[in-house]
Parts: sequence; structure tokens; C-alpha cells
Amino acid sequence: MTLMVLVGMAGMIFVVDFLSPPALTWWSLYLFPVLLAFSLSNRMAPILLATVATALISIGALRSGSTPPAWSALGNRALTIALLWGSIALLRQLQGRHVTPSVPADTIHHEEQRRLRHLFGERVKELTALHRTVRLLQDSATPIEEVLKQTVAVLPPAWQYPEITLARITFDDMVFTTPTFVESPWKQTASWVTLDGAKGMIEVVYREARPPEAEGPFLAEERDLINSLADSLCSYLNRRRAELALREAHERMQALSQQLMEVQESERRSLALDLHDEIGQALTVVKMNLQTIQRCGDTADIPVLLKDSSTVIDQTLQYVRDLSLELRPSLLDDLGLVPAVRWYLSRQAERAGWKVDVQVDEFLSPPQSVAIACFRVIQEAVTNIIRHSNASSVTVSLRQQEDDLLLLIRDNGRGFEVQKALAEASRGQSMGLLGMQERIRFLNGSLSIDSNPGQGTEIRVRVPVSPLSSPFRAEVST
Repeated sequence: MTLMVLVGMAGMIFVVDFLSPPALTWWSLYLFPVLLAFSLSNRMAPILLATVATALISIGALRSGSTPPAWSALGNRALTIALLWGSIALLRQLQGRHVTPSVPADTIHHEEQRRLRHLFGERVKELTALHRTVRLLQDSATPIEEVLKQTVAVLPPAWQYPEITLARITFDDMVFTTPTFVESPWKQTASWVTLDGAKGMIEVVYREARPPEAEGPFLAEERDLINSLADSLCSYLNRRRAELALREAHERMQALSQQLMEVQESERRSLALDLHDEIGQALTVVKMNLQTIQRCGDTADIPVLLKDSSTVIDQTLQYVRDLSLELRPSLLDDLGLVPAVRWYLSRQAERAGWKVDVQVDEFLSPPQSVAIACFRVIQEAVTNIIRHSNASSVTVSLRQQEDDLLLLIRDNGRGFEVQKALAEASRGQSMGLLGMQERIRFLNGSLSIDSNPGQGTEIRVRVPVSPLSSPFRAEVST
């Protein structure tokens, strides 16, 4: 309802009052538009309506053509005017008690704009931090340590109070912090675990207290931001670790391939020398004996020459048999892993002068691939013991535990630095260890080496196999 409508209502009351007999008190109706004026936003409207009503009541008392007003009619009009202004005074007083001071609309609009600009600025800072972090994490050439160091520097500007914000990223044994990082009770954290079990954490702290928000002094959006950063770092670290593992595997395969070619050439050279020096010379002796027999006129010398030839032929046959066994013992194919291991270890113990203790499950019958791998690992370990350890005692254990085949090789030799040897193996400088690792890895097994200088060496191998027959344990000491 507008002020003009109320003024029109007062005008209608005036017309009714003007046309009615003087004895009727229509002027009391002016109170209604005056009271309705209090509903308008204009605080001066009731006063304006009361002024108009006062004027119309006074004019109505002096209308022409009517009898002079009686003292009672004039008194009623005066009473009505007093009632109007008294009501206004009373209502204004009550209104003043209950109405809170109003805030100018411009001030409200300004405050809302300021709030929106602040929120917009916070979101921009968060998106900027995410964008910079993603760009850092896309770099596969920079070392992981450098990427994490740069990432932690991106964090403080993204939080609501960057001037008091500090950050720290921990991963595995690595720690990266912003300058002057200190512990603080106002902290927000997010953690992650990579696929290989390594743990990491992002920590953002305020040096000073700030007004409470959704999570202590931190915004709900800052919780979403730190969680997103933790997820991104976890994905990045999984990818980089997988790339490093793949690269190392590729380098090992390259080194192994190179070693295999060198071993092939070495074996061919060794075979050629053996054929020339041993078999060739033996056959030459036999040939010379036969030629001598052919030319010999004295038949008394023939038995001696035939005996000599027979001896040479026997030695040659034995040499060929030994050479064949060294290349691949027929026991491994004919009788299985356990007899082959026993024969090989006994033979090497006799040559090297060890005391060897062989503990095997008698009826082990692993798949051919597992048997060959275990035998080659034993061959390589024994060769290393002969070459490097100067051991006097060797223990070999081969048994089944549930669905795994366990192999243990232990000596009391001089030992070695395992990490140094493995590092050399990864660079292709120690192909024996690399060959053993790759054979077992190919069978989804595991190989571990425990050794220290002066404390001997222990090699443990676990290879999955299908369930075997009931094992019977036998112990052989040589």
C-alpha cells in the first residue's frame, strides 16, 4: 500500500464527513489510514498522514451551509486530533524499541561483493596450486627428490593465510619442508600409501591461530585441495617407481643378454680347446700307435702298442663323459633333482676339499623348469664359493614347505658386501648373481642373500611349485 492510496482514503473520509450531519463523528475514521502508514518503509508517512487528517478534520468543522458546530462536536474533533497524534507518538516509541538499526543497502551490497571477491580469490589460489603441481608431476625426467622439493614450495600460497603457512612432505625416508618449518597445533594433513607399501604425507600448518572454519582454522575447500594433492602425489610416485623398476629390469636383461653371449663364446672356446688338447691329442696317439703297428716288423711290440692305445681310448672316453656331465648331468634328466644335486655336491667337495652337508627331501619331484633353475643356482653358488669364499664347510638344504620349494646354501667362507655386489651385478659386472636372480624371478620366486665380510654367506631361494608327494627327509654328510 502506498502513501498516495492512504492519502486518497483520508480524502474519501473527508468527503463522507463533509456530507454527513454535524452530529455524526466520521472524523474518527482518519485513525485507520494513519495506522496503516506505519506499514510503509517511509518512516515519515504516519506524520504526513496525521497532518493531512488534522487539516481535513479542521476544514470539516468549518464547512459552509451547515449549522455552527456545537461545543460537543468541536470537542470530539479536538479529541480525535489528539488521539491521532497520541497514537503516532506511542507507536513511534514502540517501533524505536523493537526495530534494530537498519543497515544501508549499499553497505550490504559492498560486503557481499567483498565476500564473493575473497571466495573467488581463494578458489583461484587453489586451482593455481593444483595446476602447478600437476605440471611438476608430469615431468618424468626430473628426479623424484627434486619434484617433491618443488611441490612443497607450491603449497603455502594456496592456503587462506599464506603469510603464516608452512608445509612439509614426507615420503619413505625423504623429508622436504618450506623454510623455517615448525610444528604447530594448527595443522592439516593428508597421507597416502603407494602400491609397493611406501608411505607419504603432506602437512600444512599455520604458525599462528586464526578464526575457526570448517576444520579448525582451515576451510572445507582446503581439505579437498590437500586430499587432491595427496592423490596426485600417490599416482605420480606409483608411476615413477614403476618406470624405474622397468628401466632397471631392462638394464638387467641387457646385461644378462650380453653375459649369455659371452658365456656362449667362452663355452665354445673351452670346448674347442678341450677337443684340440685332449681328444685331438688322444686320437693322435692312437693313430700313431696304429701306424707304428702297420710299419712294425717285430710282432712282439704290437701288444704293448695296443695296450697303450686302449688306455688312451679309455682316458678319452672318461674325459668325454666328464665333459658331458659338466655341461648337463644326465642324472638331472634321468633321476631328477635330488640325485643330481647329491652327485654334483659330492664331486665338487672332493675337488675343493670341503665338508659338505646335504639335507634334502628324498622324493622331491618339482617341475622340470624348477629343477633346472635350482640346480643352476646351486652350480653358480658353488662356483662362487670355490672361486671367492675360501670356505671349509658348505651346507645345502632343499625341501618343500607347503606349495613352495625352499633352497638354502650356506658356507663359512670370507663373505662379501651384498649391496655392493648387487650394484655391480646391475651394471653387468657380476653376472653370476644376476643370472641367479633372473632364473628365480622368471619362476615368480624370490632369492635373498645374507652375507658380511668374515661371516660367511647364506643364500635363500623360495620357488612356488605344485603340491608334491609326501616328503622324506634325508641327510648326507661328506
